[in-house]
Amino acid sequence: MYTKTDKEKIAKICQMILEVASGNFSYRIERSRHNDQLETIIVLLNMMAEEIRESFHHFALINPHETYKQIAQMTFILDDQFCVRNFNSSAQQLLGLPFSELSGAPFEKFLTIDSADLWKKEIEEIKKFNESPYYQTLRLFFSSSNSLTVPALCSISSLALKKDDRKLFLVTALQTIIQSKEKEENIQLALQNLKSKGLKSKKKQQYSLYREADKKKIQKIYDYILNNLEKPLPSLKELALKHGTNEFKLKIGFRQLYNTSVFRFQKDQRLQRAHSFISNTDIPLSRIAEICGFKSFPHFSKIFKSKYGYNPSDLNHKNLE
Repeated sequence: MYTKTDKEKIAKICQMILEVASGNFSYRIERSRHNDQLETIIVLLNMMAEEIRESFHHFALINPHETYKQIAQMTFILDDQFCVRNFNSSAQQLLGLPFSELSGAPFEKFLTIDSADLWKKEIEEIKKFNESPYYQTLRLFFSSSNSLTVPALCSISSLALKKDDRKLFLVTALQTIIQSKEKEENIQLALQNLKSKGLKSKKKQQYSLYREADKKKIQKIYDYILNNLEKPLPSLKELALKHGTNEFKLKIGFRQLYNTSVFRFQKDQRLQRAHSFISNTDIPLSRIAEICGFKSFPHFSKIFKSKYGYNPSDLNHKNLE
C-alpha cells in the first residue's frame, strides 16, 4: 500500500519521464531525506536527465567537439528586500507561473528548500557589501509549478543606480549553447585571410592545423580526455604521439577548436563530473574527488570553490565525512 508521500513521488516520476520524453532535460525531481526504492529511482532519473542534457551540450562520446557560450535562460530583477520586481518571459514559461504569482514575491519562494537556505546565506553576504558593487555565481535549483526542479548556474550582481534610488539586484540563470557555426565561420575567415596574404613558413604550418586529418586527431584526443578523466593526463608530447600528431599541432589546434588548453579542459570536465556526483548521489566527497581524478580532497575543494563560488559541501549531500 502506497502512502500519500509515495503517491506524490510516483506522480513526479511520471511527470519527469514525460518531460524527458518530450525533449525537456532541464527539470529535476527534488530529493527527500528518505532512502527507499522510489528515492533511488528519483536519483537515477535525475542523473539520466543530467547526462542527456550534458551530452546534448558536449556530445562527448558522439562527435560534435563543439565550442559553447552562455546565454540568459531566466532573468530576475530584485528589489532591496530581494523580492521579484521584474522578470523575462522565459522565467515565467520555465516556472509555469502566472505574472501575479511571480511579481512582488520573495525570490526564495521559487527555489527548492535547500536552495532557499543557500540563498538566505547569500543574502547575508550581499548585505555586508552595503554600497559596494556585488557579483557572485551560485548554483540554484528552481521549483516549477509541476513540482519538478530547474537547476541553473546563476549570476548575481548589484545594479548601479542613482544615489537616491533603492538598490536593485540582477539574477540571471545561465544556459550553455553550442556556437559551432560561429566558430567555423571564424575559422573560414582566418583561412581566407591567410590565403589572401600569401603567408608562408610558420603561417602555412598554422594553416595545416585545419586540415580534416589534423582536426580528427585533435577530436580523438578530446574524446580520450573525456573517457579517462579519472587518470593522470600524459605529457602533451606523449599525448600527441599517441594520437599521431605533434605537440605543436596539439597545443595550437586544441585551443583553436575548443578555445581552451588541454589541461584546463580536463580540469573543467572533472569538476563538472564531480558536481553531478555530489548533486545526485550520496557518495562521500573524498571518494568523489578520487574517482574524478583529483590528487587530494583539499585540492579538489579549493578549485571547486574557485570555479563555482561555493564549497562542495554546500550542495545537497548527506555524507560529508
